[in-house]
Amino acid sequence: MRNVLIPTDYSLASLELVEKTVQSFPQQQLNIILFHAFEIPYFDSDMGSSNAKPPYRDIVTDAFRNGCKRLKDQYPKSIQGILLRHLYGNTTAVFHNFIDANEIDLIVFPDHWTFTPVHPQSVNPAAMFRKSGVRLLKTFTAPVQQKEQAPAAKPPVSKQVKTENEHTENEIYAVKKQYSTAVHLRKDPQ
Repeated sequence: MRNVLIPTDYSLASLELVEKTVQSFPQQQLNIILFHAFEIPYFDSDMGSSNAKPPYRDIVTDAFRNGCKRLKDQYPKSIQGILLRHLYGNTTAVFHNFIDANEIDLIVFPDHWTFTPVHPQSVNPAAMFRKSGVRLLKTFTAPVQQKEQAPAAKPPVSKQVKTENEHTENEIYAVKKQYSTAVHLRKDPQ
């Protein structure tokens, strides 16, 4: 099972990253961790106050929760769980501790992703993602079923390295027409 960190602004649109990630890893079991970072409160009274509520408390809506449930129901073999995690802090060291504690294998950080603050204390995690040392997923591969059904002048260029059992693939190389570089996805042996 692979633990995948996906940034979220708790909107239904941000769940598209989850769906694209699952479609890029069709034969793998994924544990999805939806992530948002917040600044550490500056004053002690902000942290210890009895009426201080966490910044994410009112941001997570029922529609967002239902969207997560719908994705889990739609991809029951691929999605083992969807967790909402937040981080207080904006340093690489704090983020490394978060990565280690949650055993993150992959961070979804597409080139087109833009940070959307949802709270005055929201932190843009882009710098933390780049410095983390964890593999970043920048582009998505199309699902195999769609490649076979779509009419094309040329067959898609793909090379697969397989063991004797077709279900235990070690590596997949996929080339997308609109990108000039190959995307390398490593599957963990099960």
